[in-house]
Amino acid sequence: MRSRLLIISLCALLCAGCASTRQGEGSLLERFSGSRQLAQAETMLKEGDPSGAARTLEAICDGPAVPGVTDEALFRLALLTLKPKPERPASTQAQHLLKRLKKEYPNSQWSLLAAPVPDLVSAVEEQKRQNKVLKGSNQALSREIAELTQRIEQLKTLDQELEKKAR
Repeated sequence: MRSRLLIISLCALLCAGCASTRQGEGSLLERFSGSRQLAQAETMLKEGDPSGAARTLEAICDGPAVPGVTDEALFRLALLTLKPKPERPASTQAQHLLKRLKKEYPNSQWSLLAAPVPDLVSAVEEQKRQNKVLKGSNQALSREIAELTQRIEQLKTLDQELEKKAR
């Protein structure tokens, strides 16, 4: 009887194991579900459905934190939501997701990959600003060139009139 109880206890410990007692890593079911959703999002991306993939990745990010799954979902979702446009900077949602990734998963490979992204976004924004300034300068110089060309033509005409009077 005692050995039977010991075997049952041992089986229960092996089945439950440390996986159910670790905190912050999600249960085995959460890990499996998150991995499956992540694979589904990757498939959607390959099939050309970024909005469906973004919805799936958002569901993963909003769910329980599972290292190896949630951090990858945060990284992929941040890249999907960057969407920089000429008239506005990169999305604040993407910046927030990258900060969250860095804060919640500092040792993740996805955090390491995401580290240069904010700097690159800042560099792109600076280039856009400089480009706008240079376009303004270019327009001003073009106007000045047109004005100088007009003055040169006026001077040529005046010079020709003076030559005619001198004859």
